[in-house]
Amino acid sequence: MKQQLYDLQKIKELSDNDADFIKDMVDMFITEIPRDLEHLAVAVIEDDRTRVHDYAHKMKPSIDMFGLKCLNDILIMEAWGRSDDEMDIKEHFMRVNQELDMALIQLKRDF
Repeated sequence: MKQQLYDLQKIKELSDNDADFIKDMVDMFITEIPRDLEHLAVAVIEDDRTRVHDYAHKMKPSIDMFGLKCLNDILIMEAWGRSDDEMDIKEHFMRVNQELDMALIQLKRDF
């Protein structure tokens, strides 16, 4: 069994461990993140800095709230979107994509 990628501690603290709220947050994550990830992928492929920034910025609170390690990669992508940095962000996107895909599988299984 692979280790659990997500951590619900922040959501539990925010909700005072309200099971319905936690379930709602998980459902929203499962619904929204795949769409945002798809838009982010297109923005990365098209080298569209503005959209990379916008989608990374939009996804950042959810990634943080679920305690995912790819937060650092999202922060780098968000900053890149507002910079002239020549860095290739594809590796950062691949890590985000992989971790989110696995976290979504685990969340769907667990909820």
